[in-house]
Amino acid sequence: MTTVPSREKNLTSLPSSFQMYRNCRMIIDCTDVEIATPSSMDLQKHTYSKYRGMHSFKILLGVAPNAVITYCSKLYPGSVSDKAIVTKSGILEVFRSGDLILADKGFLIRDIVPEGVSVNIPPFLNHGRLTKSEVKLTKDIARTRIHVERANARLKEFKILRFIPHTLRSNADIVVQLCCALVNLQNPLIKEVAVNLDN
Repeated sequence: MTTVPSREKNLTSLPSSFQMYRNCRMIIDCTDVEIATPSSMDLQKHTYSKYRGMHSFKILLGVAPNAVITYCSKLYPGSVSDKAIVTKSGILEVFRSGDLILADKGFLIRDIVPEGVSVNIPPFLNHGRLTKSEVKLTKDIARTRIHVERANARLKEFKILRFIPHTLRSNADIVVQLCCALVNLQNPLIKEVAVNLDN
């Protein structure tokens, strides 16, 4: 799934929660799918996710502001960082100058995005505190990022993605792509669209 709508196309179905982020092209996030422990010790080292405490494949998902999945990467071993997946997946090729990417704190990718593309992630704690403006920014981003998390949750509802046995490992990429397509065929996650969308 690599047909990514333009910013202009996104504006035709922009939810009101995105009025501050009208140039948002995509909200991105990585999600893990648990797999059977590989028999090879070398593979075990690569597929083990310390963060999740399991052997897994990671997928980079991108959703449009209206919560439709518009990008699904191939699968990567669970030990690979979010930034490395963004780099290897080729997703950055779809972005153009003026686009905005919304992401979580783990996506420290500002130094690798194409020129003119901006990345908005929640601010990090400064001495254990956020300023008032940072608190507001964090809430604003959380309100928009919830859409990619809800798409992830729908994806995980498919039993086939709760645990991938050895027998399905070679076809896992295709299985995930099909499940993403099926998520998009379900009832919309967001039904409301903002009015007065003057360019």
